[in-house]
Amino acid sequence: MIEGFEVTVDTVKKHMKDGDSLFFVNLRHHRDWDTAIYKARGALCMPDDEVEQHLDEILHERTIVIYSICPGDESSIRAAQLLQQHGFKDVHPLIGGFNAYLQAGLPVEEIDERGLARKMMWL
Repeated sequence: MIEGFEVTVDTVKKHMKDGDSLFFVNLRHHRDWDTAIYKARGALCMPDDEVEQHLDEILHERTIVIYSICPGDESSIRAAQLLQQHGFKDVHPLIGGFNAYLQAGLPVEEIDERGLARKMMWL
């Protein structure tokens, strides 16, 4: 269990190193999915305005870390508060979002098989 509401990447890194089982939720705006290539390893991906439609996919028994690519973490904070309203206890928005996660060198994976095609488009 993580103390407090918002969580720093250093705290996430420590819990991962200690072997704690974290459940990541990757939020993005609909228009951002076309350019999305990577996510936190094992993260559940969903549009930032469809959290309630995915409640049954989020694991209650694990610590939930929500991140987005939005500046200011507003969508992650809103989603964490929404999950709390639905009975989730150990849920935390990640301060600095996915950029902080990447800068900390934490494990990532491609979002789906289209990742290679998207990477090639950007070259």
